[in-house]
Amino acid sequence: MSTALVEPAGAERSASVKRAARAAGGGLASVTGTLLATWLLLDSSACRNVPDYGCLGIAVVWFHVSPVLTFLLAWPVLRFLDVRPAWLTALLGTGVGWYLVWKTETVQWLPDGARYVQLVLCAAAFALAAWFTKSRAPLWPRVAAALALVLLMPLDSLATTQLEQNRQDNELAAAGVPLLGPRVPAGYHLNGAGAVKATTEGDATFYYRISPDNLSGADTMDDLQREIQVTVGPLQPSFRPPTHCTALTGDFPPPSPACRPVAPGVWRSSKYDYVDYFTRVGDTVAIIRARTPPVSDTALRELAGSMRVRSPSYFSGG
Repeated sequence: MSTALVEPAGAERSASVKRAARAAGGGLASVTGTLLATWLLLDSSACRNVPDYGCLGIAVVWFHVSPVLTFLLAWPVLRFLDVRPAWLTALLGTGVGWYLVWKTETVQWLPDGARYVQLVLCAAAFALAAWFTKSRAPLWPRVAAALALVLLMPLDSLATTQLEQNRQDNELAAAGVPLLGPRVPAGYHLNGAGAVKATTEGDATFYYRISPDNLSGADTMDDLQREIQVTVGPLQPSFRPPTHCTALTGDFPPPSPACRPVAPGVWRSSKYDYVDYFTRVGDTVAIIRARTPPVSDTALRELAGSMRVRSPSYFSGG
């Protein structure tokens, strides 16, 4: 009797796998048809000859219409492949595929083969849809799969954030200049960190901003004036404080502003409403620039005095 039970179960499992495979193939064919239609539309002379940015507008509209085309293509294809209910499988497969491809940002971090990965995800979405719409499929695995799809978004967001931090850490580690950073006071945070690679020996620069936590979020003049700009680069022969405090400039002949020492390895210079603090650490110099007011001179002096070599993650928030 056990053999009689195993054989129908195995046959049913095999039928389910074949049904999912047919749905995946039908979905892949439908998505390929949509991509082909997209290419024909955007590459057509009718689109390319639209004045100004008209073709871009067509592309934006088509981006939202293309899922409908995928569904309309998938429905008859799945009926032909005997995947029933064809309309529900096509609708669910199109929706899940769109969700996986366009709402998961981690796919964009993949190398050149990302387009093929997107096609694989679409095929997998139709196979999953075929399993979901199978009439005798148990309920709790379908609920678990739906929950996994819902949780995909926060997990994808965490993964994307980590990938971005790793990318920025690698970029800063290859900056070619020590990463000087201050002890950030309460109420401030670091942002906008980046590096300019050297085009000639000794001209690499590293930069970032020190911003108040309570900025409005808009690039208003008030917000820009409250931010502190920091630029770090190799020590240049023209930097000879206190009589000659130019640094990290390509001007020739370089300007010769005077500056006064305020702490060991720290000098201050001012021009109009701007104040510059220069901090030398070994063969590297950091320039801290801000408007006073609204930034206090005391805060700038404390930042300049706390400059140390930091790890890349100190600036990326990792």
